[in-house]
Amino acid sequence: MSSALSHRGNGKEAIFLRTGQVSRRYITRPKSRRQAVDTDRKMILKYQKLAQLATHANDWLRKIANADLEKSLYENRITTGTRIDGQCIRLSTIEKYCGSVDMHLFREAVKQGKQFSTVRFDFRGYDGTLWCEPRENGDVMAGFSKEYRGCLNGYYYLLINDEYMIGYDID
Repeated sequence: MSSALSHRGNGKEAIFLRTGQVSRRYITRPKSRRQAVDTDRKMILKYQKLAQLATHANDWLRKIANADLEKSLYENRITTGTRIDGQCIRLSTIEKYCGSVDMHLFREAVKQGKQFSTVRFDFRGYDGTLWCEPRENGDVMAGFSKEYRGCLNGYYYLLINDEYMIGYDID
């Protein structure tokens, strides 16, 4: 059986030709150091753009504002370096699952700097929880936990501004 290999386009696509069949496979090449730095820079700029819209303050948002663009989110200690880095969830999306009353109470807790936590609610097959914790210096940390049912492991997001949660950690 004869076969041939042909590269086309941007170098990421290869077409394998065999007698009587055509098969397409995508070749992934390792990122160069420059590409990795560019990706990290874009991700930090995304976080900074979203964080500028925040009406609350905390150490995490200050870390974002002062981040070194030559380092990754992990190296800047902004995230723990997981696959949900940069993933955003709108508060309006969470509201569809937790209800408008809980979302209103959450938003008020963030504005007033008061402690708040919802009971677990169904969120796309996970247990969801909204929480808000005031700090002694007047800062407010708030977030969303999306955990596997009956388990305390899952995905964790922090409130980056008044409309979005953004990926922070997985355990």
